[in-house]
Formats: sequence, C-alpha cells, structure tokens
Amino acid sequence: MQATHNPPLTASDTGMTPAELLRGAALYLQHRGWTTHQFYDLVGGDAGPFPPACAVGALYVAAYGNIRLFIYDQLAKPGDAVRAAGRFFAAYLDPEYDTTGTTYIDVISDWNDFEGQTLADVIEALTDAATEWDGIHCAGGAR
Repeated sequence: MQATHNPPLTASDTGMTPAELLRGAALYLQHRGWTTHQFYDLVGGDAGPFPPACAVGALYVAAYGNIRLFIYDQLAKPGDAVRAAGRFFAAYLDPEYDTTGTTYIDVISDWNDFEGQTLADVIEALTDAATEWDGIHCAGGAR
C-alpha cells in the first residue's frame, strides 16, 4: 500500500449496493448463525471473531468485514451504503416505515426478535429484499 493510499473506513466507500449488502448479510447468517435481542452473540459457544449475529449485525459484517459495536466505536457508525441498505430493508419489512420516525435499526431489530422468527425467515427476507432492490434499480442495459 502506498503511503498516500487511504483505505475505505466506511461502507459508503466500498461502492456496494444495498442488494449486495443484503445478500452478504444473508450469507453471513447462513454460515455463522443467527441470534436475537443482540447484534452479536459474543458469549455463546460460537463466539470468536465471527459470531452469530442478528440481521442488523450481519448487515454490518457484510459492509465492514468484521463485527462492529457502533455504540462503542465512533469509526463504526453506519456509512451511506449501510444506511441505504438498512432503510431499504426496513421499508421492505414495513411499508409504513418513515425515515423521520423510527430508525431502520429499530424496525429490523423488532422484526428480527419477533417471537416465532427463524433463521430461514431472516435469510429469505434478506435475499428477497435484495432481489426487489435489483428489480427496482437495475434496468438491465446493454450486455
């Protein structure tokens, strides 16, 4: 790396689309496991560098490549790409979602933690939302 090269610090610098982040979150959950009522299961048997996560935690891992406890880490505050993916997913889950009211984190977390929710439900919703985003934003174009 050149001395003048500045690596991206936020997901907004990655150029990833919301669909890519949502699919990445689904893959993370599929491979590392799912949890409720917390971003990451840091004390469970599978804790370690890539612990089971909730839907929001998995979205952060998809964007940053590692777990982020943004409450404690100022550099881990959501970038533009994470915010866009989170807001789109919140609106996918709740068509009444309004960015001036409840945060996307609250909408997704409440849905993630809903009694009866399963890992399969979460993965399916993330991938379906990603497909919907692509359908809205990717018109095709020349091949």
